[in-house]
Amino acid sequence: MIMIEEPKLLYEKLVEGVKKAGQCGRPIIVSITSKIKYQDPILFFSACKDEKGTRIFWSDPNQELTLVGVGSELTFETNGTDRFSWVEKKWRKSLQDAIIVQDEPVPGTGPTLLGGFSFDPLKEKTPLWKSFPDVKMNLPKFMLTNHKESSWLTENFFLKATDDPDLITEIAIKERENLFKYGGNASLLHNAYIKEEINPQSWTRIVREATESIKKNELKKVVLARELRIFADKPFSPEHTLSRLHKEQPLSYIFAFESMEDCFIGATPERLAKREKGHVLFTCLAGSMKRGNTAKEDEQLGNDLMNDPKNRQEHQFVVDMIGEVAKKFCKDVCVPDGPVLFKSRHIQHLFTPIAAKATDKSLLTIIEAMHPTPALGGFPKNAGIEKIRQVEELDRGWYASPIGWIDYKGNGEFAAAIRSALLQGSEASLFAGCGIVADSDELSEYEETRIKFQPMLSVLGEEKT
Repeated sequence: MIMIEEPKLLYEKLVEGVKKAGQCGRPIIVSITSKIKYQDPILFFSACKDEKGTRIFWSDPNQELTLVGVGSELTFETNGTDRFSWVEKKWRKSLQDAIIVQDEPVPGTGPTLLGGFSFDPLKEKTPLWKSFPDVKMNLPKFMLTNHKESSWLTENFFLKATDDPDLITEIAIKERENLFKYGGNASLLHNAYIKEEINPQSWTRIVREATESIKKNELKKVVLARELRIFADKPFSPEHTLSRLHKEQPLSYIFAFESMEDCFIGATPERLAKREKGHVLFTCLAGSMKRGNTAKEDEQLGNDLMNDPKNRQEHQFVVDMIGEVAKKFCKDVCVPDGPVLFKSRHIQHLFTPIAAKATDKSLLTIIEAMHPTPALGGFPKNAGIEKIRQVEELDRGWYASPIGWIDYKGNGEFAAAIRSALLQGSEASLFAGCGIVADSDELSEYEETRIKFQPMLSVLGEEKT
């Protein structure tokens, strides 16, 4: 039996919330967090199939913090360029007079929004991303939080003055009991697929043209992405994919966002910004190289990456831009003298962490100023975005966009949604991009994107032969 709050406490807080909603003349959030027996987050995600279409999964590197949201008590979604400020205003207004019950201040508990943004709200939209608007942030009905090998369950209610506390209490108790009826392991479907590259010749031509634009000083760098589509024998399983990602990409942020019948899923190494305990942490990740087949070869490739002028230039664009954002919105900013190597299973990157102290500027304000970084869009920022709009032959949707969470205290974390796939039944679209500078070679860049597809291809099944 999962130990959670007594029904009496739940009922009392619901009565209080309904009363306060009447007094305020608007709905009120009631949020109750209880420590529970440790739960496997992937099994929890899998057990909540009745909530398919609303499930969200997020874990940070080494799974120190994992959040699983199911159900949607409150959703903020819209299209347009003001999406960051819009969702922040909506969230702050919704939190007014909220009733929050917590025994201890654990990160990622209490009222918490989970979701993400599109890459570019001005890019023409296609049916591929019809389920994912320019912003969609959910306050889950139930949220499992795993932190340092312990588990908490947060239950959220958005109450109106006309709601019946007796009925809501009865329903909540039944729903909660159903959450933990796992019935076995997460789905372990084996899948075989065929691949279809989308316009590869056109993409290499666009890369050549972009290098010419850079040589003409129209911009210094642009990140160009391409799509790989795969078709499988069976529908792709988010549960199985999450399980494989946990095993193969433990040093990455692992995520899954369901919307209607689709699931955007992946494992990204790239944090954008994290705000916690009065500090803000940033990650500069740009410049890539494949991993070696032996320890000696891997070390040599890493040394080549560290000493490659093109990759060092790409990386410095990112450090300079994120450093400027940090100095504008934070204080006591610390930028290391140079990068180190970050190694994942299939690829290694140049990595520079930036740390700062928080000010009164919100996390979403910082994310809006950062997006897209030169690692995702280009440099200068506006020139890179405009070049992508002009030449890129795909709808990025949420690819390379900010995804993550923010709580009622303003703490949270967002990462860049790279190394990702959009699952749609038995079809999936994978995305990969690379930074183009003046001396870029289209065949080398094509090979880099091929390497960047490997993390998701590896977990989705095996290619038919």
